[in-house]
Amino acid sequence: MHLALVLGGGYGPIMREVVVAIGISALIAGCGGSGAKSHPSSTAIPQASRSAVAATCITKQGFGGLGGRRDRFDANNDNTTGEAGPTPGAAFFQVDGTLRGCVAAYEVQDSAAPPLRAGDMLDLVSGGHLPKDAEPVLTTSNCAVWKSFELRRAVGLLYARATAIGQVGGAPGTAVIQATSHSTC
Repeated sequence: MHLALVLGGGYGPIMREVVVAIGISALIAGCGGSGAKSHPSSTAIPQASRSAVAATCITKQGFGGLGGRRDRFDANNDNTTGEAGPTPGAAFFQVDGTLRGCVAAYEVQDSAAPPLRAGDMLDLVSGGHLPKDAEPVLTTSNCAVWKSFELRRAVGLLYARATAIGQVGGAPGTAVIQATSHSTC
């Protein structure tokens, strides 16, 4: 199942965050808890204080990942920011949620040949897309957790957790990363 929310102009950042949070909650509820079969397990992003603004986001030159500004997300995975064009390759990146105007969750799908394993998908979702101070806390074959004080300053959550499923048959591999308050998979 794939859900895309398209919001035109006229919506403020708070309204976009509310709509995205509702969309993510609907997607999770629609999956009925059987995410292990077709999608990495995920949980809704906790709502943080709305009083903070996008000024808290990680704004280092060229950074377009978790904790960065939504409008600078590196959707093409080619170290450029801005609007996504046709992806140069088989990977497709998409923001799944924001907090305080900063990217708090995103996913990547890839249908490369040869097929990618879950560990390869974790590399895609994390490599270059985590704050520079992110330190590994836990790594398994299909899940990884990092601790980042920069991420906490940006979105109010100390950890980033990524889960992944490798490619199976014709289905693309999928990895989801999100800011969280938990240090476990």
